Amino acid sequence: MNKLIIALIAGAFATAAFAQSTMQKLETPKDKAKQSEVQSATQAGTTNSTEQLQKQSQEVQKLKTEKGTPKALPTKADKSKAVQSTTASKAEGVDVGNKAAAAGSAEAKKEKGTPKSLTTTKEKQQAVSKETAGAVKKEGSQ
Repeated sequence: MNKLIIALIAGAFATAAFAQSTMQKLETPKDKAKQSEVQSATQAGTTNSTEQLQKQSQEVQKLKTEKGTPKALPTKADKSKAVQSTTASKAEGVDVGNKAAAAGSAEAKKEKGTPKSLTTTKEKQQAVSKETAGAVKKEGSQ
């Protein structure tokens, strides 16, 4: 029984090895054409990518030279003036947005009215029950 199992395993290995060796020998011209196409595409891709990187680095160098030299701010006073001018211009843009938002919230508060101060728990419960009853009536009428 053991000899039979060993013979089967050896046969399977021999068959697999034979099939692989024959497949390598039977390459068709179609297979060779595909392989050469893949190799040429791979080579073209690597050359294109290196050319693109070189072009990009040349463009970066060109832009750096066009940009010019940075402003010299030798004293602390010059530096603080530059920071203040930048901060002030950005803060003005933010203030415009904040003013519009504040005006909108002020109008909403005027329309809503002043809130009533409810100091005791009983007053709070009564106010909630009135609001709930009003909401239930509105839903029932719709």
